[in-house]
Amino acid sequence: MLDFEFLYIISIPIYIILIVIFLIKKIKLKNILIYTIFYIYIISLLAVTLFPIPIAWLKEISTYITDTNNFIPFNSILDILLNKNLPLIIKSKQVIWNIIIFIPLWFLIPFIWKNKSNFKQALYIWILWTIFIETTQFIISIILGFNYKVTDIDDIILNTLGFIIWFYIFRLFKKSIEN
Repeated sequence: MLDFEFLYIISIPIYIILIVIFLIKKIKLKNILIYTIFYIYIISLLAVTLFPIPIAWLKEISTYITDTNNFIPFNSILDILLNKNLPLIIKSKQVIWNIIIFIPLWFLIPFIWKNKSNFKQALYIWILWTIFIETTQFIISIILGFNYKVTDIDDIILNTLGFIIWFYIFRLFKKSIEN
């Protein structure tokens, strides 16, 4: 199994190369810190959304098979919310997690790409990123021959809600910093 530790191990040499490039280009320490936080967040986001990846020679591969993919909007959200057997904490966790998972990304984007702080530009970046995650999960599942992670349109919907929440929180945050 390729676990998230694998991702962290391969990300260290990449990070060292980036630091060397930043030092050669004489990037300010403040910016290096912001890039470092962004890098750690992206690696952690990939670790949570894409890993672990079960590999074919694993004996108990069936234990990793998840539900089927969902391409019908609001289907899994309604299933979760209407399921009387699920405790409220589980329902809340599933929905809220998809809302908040991208919020740190949207706080970091304007610091890294100063011209991407308007709604439309940030939305384009978000759309590309969230579709990348869901598509990658789908492609890995196809390669493995089973769903190791569910590709779900409702994740994109909840991530969008998180984006909208972020955008307005960031505007308030930015105004208070400017004042």
